[in-house]
Amino acid sequence: DVMTYGLEVLDAKGVQTLGMEDFTLQRLATMTIPANRGSGAGTRGDYILMNVDGYSPATCFVTITPKAYSPYPQGAGQVYWGCVPTYKDLGGTQIGIITYCNYYEVDYKGDWIFKWKSEVVESVVEVVRVI
Repeated sequence: DVMTYGLEVLDAKGVQTLGMEDFTLQRLATMTIPANRGSGAGTRGDYILMNVDGYSPATCFVTITPKAYSPYPQGAGQVYWGCVPTYKDLGGTQIGIITYCNYYEVDYKGDWIFKWKSEVVESVVEVVRVI
């Protein structure tokens, strides 16, 4: 028994207007992002740079898939679960992979205290072009 996966778009009369034979998916790059758990004071603006020949946001998409559900061993008393990185189009053929978030807290005097936190699970980043 063979399973076929793909995409078909049918019009109101049931006639196929788009199918897998109409385009090709080409994987341009793959990168594994390691698990990371940490925090600190201040804000961050750094990223992991992916420079992908052929990347264009007009013809490509980026997927980020977790390889695990937590950046550290789970067990009794563990309440935090990890998250996946995000990405930012940097222009041209460059993509920035972000593995943290910036946030703030208000201290007892009412002042804002800026912080960052990372709870990233091991994840695979793939860049795919649709032709």
